[in-house]
Amino acid sequence: HIFGFVFDKKTVLNYRLKEDGVVTLQMVQPTTTFNGYFLYAKKNYDQLKKIGDNLDLTVDFGMLAIIAIPILRGLQYFYTWVPNYGVAIIFLTLLLRLVTFPLQYKSFKSMKKMQVVQPQLAKLREKYKDDPPRMQKETMALFKSAGANPLGGCFPLLLQMPIFFAFYQVLYNAVELVGAPFAGWIVDLSIKDPFYVLPVLMGVSFFFQSRLNPSTSADPTQKKLMMFMPLIFCFIMKDLPAGLNLYITVSTLLGIFQQLFVYKMAD
Repeated sequence: HIFGFVFDKKTVLNYRLKEDGVVTLQMVQPTTTFNGYFLYAKKNYDQLKKIGDNLDLTVDFGMLAIIAIPILRGLQYFYTWVPNYGVAIIFLTLLLRLVTFPLQYKSFKSMKKMQVVQPQLAKLREKYKDDPPRMQKETMALFKSAGANPLGGCFPLLLQMPIFFAFYQVLYNAVELVGAPFAGWIVDLSIKDPFYVLPVLMGVSFFFQSRLNPSTSADPTQKKLMMFMPLIFCFIMKDLPAGLNLYITVSTLLGIFQQLFVYKMAD
């Protein structure tokens, strides 16, 4: 909820923040009277937007509002189909995956090419293990001749990052999702999964996705680190909203199916 006094737009104020955190207001053109109204309302984006006076800005979606607001609209739309925000998240995730698939298609093809050159890459590493500069040169030449991009696997992740943070802002700020149940033990999508089932499923899906992405590093330490990344992500995500874990898990699983589809088409 929000509570406060909303001044008339004609009232011009200066704001001053003191060191103790207290905000003082001073009229630029002092008068004996001023207009406004007291407001006590839920932080519902649509309702506040209808009231006006830029009150919708109190629902702070941050710098990614341009993405967060369409996500909120999408969730509201799917909720009219099935009155369950967990199901709405699944439908919206499917839509986002379909929309972004053309952008990820080229990246998936590049990763498939990286899989194909792995045997040749292993031979180069063995042949030039005592000559790192030559190994690097021959490796780059191999990638170029095969049309493979070692950084291609990063693009899907980079593409998902803005959506991830925007989704977090929606779950954190949208009153519609506060107390919204999904199924079974998940009675509130805006708080963590009490039994950590979704974070574990997310970690497992990350592990299987990592198995599809060939490693380009010859460093055994880096390889071991990459093996533990799903576990690290699982630990990071365990206390974040269940709705966010649901989105990432479903998105990762759909990404695996899309990647397998592209790999099969490339064979």
